Amino acid sequence: MRGGVGVYYDQINMNPFLDNHVGSDGVEGNPFGPKPYPLYTTNVSGQTSYNWDQAMATSPTGFIFPGIQSCASTDRFCLAPGAPKSLAIFSVNQNFRTPYFLNYNLQIEKSLGDKVIAQVGYVGSEGRKLSIFGDINQNGAFPQFNSVIQISSSGTSNYNALQAELRTNSWHNLSGAIGYTWAHALDQVSEYRGVTLDNAFDKHFDYGNSDFDTRHLFTISMVYDVPKASWATGRWANRLWNGWQFSTFTNFHTGQPVEDGRLGLDLIGDPYSGANHTFVKGVGEQWWNGNAFAEPLPGTIGNLSRNKLHAPGFGSVDVSVIKNVPITERFKIQLRAEMFNILNRKNLAGIFGGLNEGCGDVPTVVKGVNRLLCGNAPGGFGWVQDTISDSQAAPGIGPGEPFQIQLAAKIIF
Repeated sequence: MRGGVGVYYDQINMNPFLDNHVGSDGVEGNPFGPKPYPLYTTNVSGQTSYNWDQAMATSPTGFIFPGIQSCASTDRFCLAPGAPKSLAIFSVNQNFRTPYFLNYNLQIEKSLGDKVIAQVGYVGSEGRKLSIFGDINQNGAFPQFNSVIQISSSGTSNYNALQAELRTNSWHNLSGAIGYTWAHALDQVSEYRGVTLDNAFDKHFDYGNSDFDTRHLFTISMVYDVPKASWATGRWANRLWNGWQFSTFTNFHTGQPVEDGRLGLDLIGDPYSGANHTFVKGVGEQWWNGNAFAEPLPGTIGNLSRNKLHAPGFGSVDVSVIKNVPITERFKIQLRAEMFNILNRKNLAGIFGGLNEGCGDVPTVVKGVNRLLCGNAPGGFGWVQDTISDSQAAPGIGPGEPFQIQLAAKIIF
């Protein structure tokens, strides 16, 4: 039995600060004020060469695009009542602190003979003072400004897992490990840039499953060395019959949450009831029952909590056949045939654009109340329409793609 506890202080990530630094575009990057210059490159006035003054002089509204509004000439920063609120502010909470993590674990090991070890343990982690963003002007407290994005160190995270492993080293020429993890990860915001709290004044409103929350994970990693043929003592017989290896890597895990924020919907039924999970060529696979989701009632924001629902899971079995051909004492050639996803399993996408989250707004009466349901239109809300690798711009070559074979030769010396 062994265990451990550690406290680790993290380095503050600078990307959120760099993302919100003041640009160096000059007046062309100034989209507000008495004479705004939006930073666009499209020539809409028909001139052969682009000229800001000419474009604005020939525009009917005085601006390149009519949506731009100006302020009074005396209101340089559009701060007067009634002026367009184009000025946004990035701020840092005055109590900003360095984030830290508490990591702890307790493991129990048992030897099963002299070649096999079984291990079961608990692993936990807590993140404190984590960086999160929120718009502290979402209630209109500063009417002269648009958004006031503030970074603070009030975020938290929690991870708890049961981990089990069975590993061996040269047991009847077999080496490797079989592992299983049952885990749960929670936080308010998993991304450190580009994501803000839905409610800057109640961080617990967004507390839920982490973007990477994976409840169940099963893996197998094995290498089998084929016993040498004792009779293959000749030079060419040894090269042909000996030096064979077989290896496999198997990975199956449940799906991760499909959204990094709240969907703004009411969950009024079982999201999986009636979803047949059958792939339809050219359309996709229905993963959720769209009639279990409805647009929130007026004045509400929806009861569906952040990251409550998970995307399809992942599974792949990879196998390799390896032949080591000795040439000299220090020189050998290794021939490899590597087969990926030999079961040819479809691994559907989730959070990266594969699962449609656009509610269809189907008028329906539910318990005497008029509601707008998301509906079950083919290819609509709750349908998965892409594979995991294609959705991440790696079609055909990424994890989970159709069965593939790769042949390779290596020179080892």
